Amino acid sequence: MSRSIPVRNADGVDDYVVAEIRPVHHRHLSEKEADLASTVSFYLSTGQVLNHVSAERFENPMTEESYYAVNDEDIEWLLSLQPIDSGTNG
Repeated sequence: MSRSIPVRNADGVDDYVVAEIRPVHHRHLSEKEADLASTVSFYLSTGQVLNHVSAERFENPMTEESYYAVNDEDIEWLLSLQPIDSGTNG
């Protein structure tokens, strides 16, 4: 599953980030698989991997350029990904 998130860089250029959501599987002693959680990876529209620095901010680790989510609904969803008592997720 994936989600497209509109973003803007510091120069005001619009782009989008793709959030790829993948379940993490765990095999119980009974050998049945169960979904425990999901992992989320973030990619700029060009395919470059991004770090999720804060709820609304992504950073390209190669260039250190930042991209900011522009939609309140997306920011709320990104906030839900952060662990409790943590200011960053990346």
